[in-house]
Formats: sequence, structure tokens, C-alpha cells
Amino acid sequence: MLHLNNNIMDTIKKIFGIMLAFALFTINAVAQDKAAEGAKAVTANMKEQLSLNDSQYTKVYAINQDFLKKAMENKTTAKTRIEKAKRLKALDEERDAKLKSVLTEEQFKIFVANKAENRKKIRQYFQEKAEEQGM
Repeated sequence: MLHLNNNIMDTIKKIFGIMLAFALFTINAVAQDKAAEGAKAVTANMKEQLSLNDSQYTKVYAINQDFLKKAMENKTTAKTRIEKAKRLKALDEERDAKLKSVLTEEQFKIFVANKAENRKKIRQYFQEKAEEQGM
């Protein structure tokens, strides 16, 4: 009887492990989709503001996607508001450094000047998406 219970428990543990792995994979995939979608919107806006060429657009899109993915992860992994803010600031500085290496000096100046407005647009974009999905 004990042997049978151990087999059942092992099976339940395996099933639970598979379900957990599937849930984590799904959550990660959704976060990546949101990051990609957000990066497209942000980068399209930057292309218009900064007159990005095709090569710059591709690089800026990758930078934005990486930034948004990490920012979304930060929302769930950081434990306090202060920790979230510090991590987000560090991510923002990392993103700026990467963008500075891709953009011309004039484009980067425009980017910095428009940064506050761009943040509002990002928030608004994600808020509208959340409302569309009934969140």
C-alpha cells in the first residue's frame, strides 16, 4: 500500500512540475509578446521623431525590446517600490547608453529632450492595451 502511494505521489509531483513549467513558459511567452509589441510602438515613434535609418531602426528595436522585457520582469521580481524604481533607473541608464552608441549626437539630444513625453506614450499604450483586454 505504501509503495502504491509513493508511486501516486511521484506521478502527482511530475504532473504538477509539468504544469508549473508550462505556466512559467506561457507567462514568459506573453511577456515577450508584450515587450515585442511595445517595442514596435516605441520604436515606430522614435523612427518618426529621430528620422532613424533602417539599420538604426533594427538596432533601436532590439534595444527597446530588451528594455521593455526587463522592465516587465522588474515589476514581478522586485519586492518593494524603491527596489523597482532603482532597478528601472538602472535599466533606463543601460538603455540610454546603448542608444547613444546607435544614434547620432543630434538624434540622441532629441531623444533625451523627448524622453518624458515618450514615457507618457509608453504608459498610455500599455494602459490602452490592458483596457482592450479587460484587465
